[in-house]
Amino acid sequence: MSTPGEQSRLRRTLPPTVAILVVVAVWWAVTAWFGVPKYLIPAPQDVIVALGRYWGTLWSATVVTGSETLLGLLAGVIAAAIISVTVYAVKPLRSALEPLLIGTQTVPVMVFAPILTIALGYGIASKIVIVALLCFFPVTVSLLAGLQGVDPRLIDTMRTLWASPGGLFWRVRMPFALPQGFAGLRISVTFAPVAAVFGEYAGSSNGLGYHLIQAIPRLRTDFVFAEVVLLTAMTAALYLLTLLAERLVCGWQRDRLR
Repeated sequence: MSTPGEQSRLRRTLPPTVAILVVVAVWWAVTAWFGVPKYLIPAPQDVIVALGRYWGTLWSATVVTGSETLLGLLAGVIAAAIISVTVYAVKPLRSALEPLLIGTQTVPVMVFAPILTIALGYGIASKIVIVALLCFFPVTVSLLAGLQGVDPRLIDTMRTLWASPGGLFWRVRMPFALPQGFAGLRISVTFAPVAAVFGEYAGSSNGLGYHLIQAIPRLRTDFVFAEVVLLTAMTAALYLLTLLAERLVCGWQRDRLR
């Protein structure tokens, strides 16, 4: 007999596992039954072979792109926290900064990438800035909405207990805003690896984006699909780590997060 906890984990993991297996089965069937050329769509087994054959190159590139992604996310979250708290504390800044915040998202990241590469060089700095630019906006908007959306009754209750402005912020507003901030972070982590790859497209000497540029003109489609698999795995890992961090930081919402 399985325990209730094991049954709960099974209910959470079984649907996505079945979905992945169905996608792989359809992929294999299309390549096997319709005779699709390998340079267009390689079969799943060809991608697995490519992962093993080029593992050294792929792992090195994944480490580079992963480092750019993590550092960019960290910079974006720090910037989002500073901007959110500042805009909340100084109300006139909201009307002044809101057009700038929206403006950073209206221009595609591919436009920023070459400019930042020219300004910051082919190293990791330009990729960190690109990831941060793409990721900080969802966190900023979500966190600011959480800070401003606290139930007024909670504020009134704390004021009757002689809570200071700092106490109201740290004991009421910030705990209320953190779950919404994590909602924005979950959105950001799904875009962050792609932003790093775009940055590498604009100019780099290593990373998944750099090797994609080299592989596509040579029709090394198995290598390209292998990189896509690793990029997908990286995004999934970041998303799961974000969920874990949310469970640890927002422990009072454990029932909602299950």
